[in-house]
Amino acid sequence: MRAHTVILGAGATMAAIPNGDRNGKKSSVMNGMIKKLGLSDLIENIKLNTKSDNLEDIYSELYLKPEYKQIIFEIETRLYRYFSSLELPDEPTIYDFLILSLTEKDAIATFNWDPLLIQAYIRCSEITENLPHILCLHGNVAVGYCKEHKERGTKDAICPICKKQYPPTKLLYPIKNKDYKNDEYIKKNWEALDFMINNSYMLTIFGYSAPSSDKEAVSLLKNAWGNLQDRELEEVSIIDVIDEAEIVDKWKDFICSHHYRYSINFFDSYLAMFPRRSCETVFATYSFNMPADNSKGFYQGMDWNDLYEMIAPLKNDEMITPKNEMLPLYYTDKK
Repeated sequence: MRAHTVILGAGATMAAIPNGDRNGKKSSVMNGMIKKLGLSDLIENIKLNTKSDNLEDIYSELYLKPEYKQIIFEIETRLYRYFSSLELPDEPTIYDFLILSLTEKDAIATFNWDPLLIQAYIRCSEITENLPHILCLHGNVAVGYCKEHKERGTKDAICPICKKQYPPTKLLYPIKNKDYKNDEYIKKNWEALDFMINNSYMLTIFGYSAPSSDKEAVSLLKNAWGNLQDRELEEVSIIDVIDEAEIVDKWKDFICSHHYRYSINFFDSYLAMFPRRSCETVFATYSFNMPADNSKGFYQGMDWNDLYEMIAPLKNDEMITPKNEMLPLYYTDKK
């Protein structure tokens, strides 16, 4: 079965820590981020043309003015420091459920700088090593990259070849015309995403509203997804708090006819209803009219023991099924 690729925006991190991280710190979407993260003092004496409180608009204006080079440096330093300090709570979060809902044939591509997805990946690997690929499209404070040997890992790890600690990845900050090819690490992540999307049966967009400053990114995503005439059977899933009509209009170039599902809550998405078998279940349901059972998936309030028990039979099927064969249809009447 082909891949399920998930695209994450800031809304996904906010859903993962709705009450704050382990220490009560919260994340933010770009709107209001300057104030929410305590950066207001840096620009309080600067007369800006933009009336927006969106970090992207403010940063882009400052970036174009050489006299604010030191301010830009300080904003970047504080952003890096703040996001680096975020820690997952002890209990399972949306990011843990998300990672465990996919397998190694799938991918999660994130625009977020924060380390929470990486932290979730590390602790989910204690349940199973059959986990999705993680692609960091704007860099990530938890990831390091060895340019000499083209190796990556958590930034506290060492390159397996030169045995040196990974240097931190560069973060791609919010200027309007982003260059996705200049940084080698970011370029490789986009190349991998292009391959994954091109070979995906399902695409989920979670908390990413395609801001105006990301026109280049959306264009790259669209090129990878291709023509809608060639995507008549594929399914797009959108998880967002934005009104359905508005968010569907934003992603209309990715949706063929009625082949989409919109949900406000992660637990109402295909990922949560049919974890680790989303593509297989949706394909069987819509192509072969096989009724699906959505009562066996993830639910709010699950603890780590619940997750271990639920993943166990799925993990067992994955271990004993030859790679070239279809996995048992766990969520349909016929297995």
